[in-house]
Amino acid sequence: MTGLNNMYETVELEIRDRLNQSKELINHIKALEVSDQSTDLLKIQKGLLFVSLYSSIEYTITNVVSRFLELINTEQLKPLNFKKYLLCTVLDSKFNALLGSSKKNVWNKKKDFFDALFSSEAVSIDDSVFPTDGINISQQQIEDVWEIFHLAGNAFPDEINTWILKEIKEHRNAIAHGREKASSIGGRYTAATLNQRVSDVESLCFHIVSGFEAITTSKGYLASSAA
Repeated sequence: MTGLNNMYETVELEIRDRLNQSKELINHIKALEVSDQSTDLLKIQKGLLFVSLYSSIEYTITNVVSRFLELINTEQLKPLNFKKYLLCTVLDSKFNALLGSSKKNVWNKKKDFFDALFSSEAVSIDDSVFPTDGINISQQQIEDVWEIFHLAGNAFPDEINTWILKEIKEHRNAIAHGREKASSIGGRYTAATLNQRVSDVESLCFHIVSGFEAITTSKGYLASSAA
């Protein structure tokens, strides 16, 4: 495992455990397909694989973000020590207070916001903050995370087509919300295609981890004046 002092080790271990569940399932699917047991149970298992894959992606992005915020909180930095877009999360509570203020209180909340922004005191960072609209993880949300946290490189590995995330998310939602049966979705795929999806999700998950490990080690989250 990479990263300074393995600070993301617990998250990485949990990601591997979740991915191993998908691998166990795909191995069982491949064995059944080879033996020509094309039953409804096989189709159901193929469909449910999308639920397993989506859970790995969601766990990865939300928990790596939480771990990162937890780590930078321990440094006891002032808000202006951070790069600009990181302030969206660092000062999340102040943004929310301003956005939710009444006309009577809005100017006081504006002052509170700028008092916090220019404070010489260390900011307390809420590690439960996640920059999302509350909808399932999508390509746009991962790209937003990449930009907000100033991560280097591309949000997706070069070898992965970004449409697979949409495919996985839509199939997972269709099954979870009852729009389609797992067997209906699973029946459209071969074991070989699904095996590639498992490989792609593994690459994506650890690409996300690597992005946060790199910025943590390099302290690339600091404003140039604080680096």
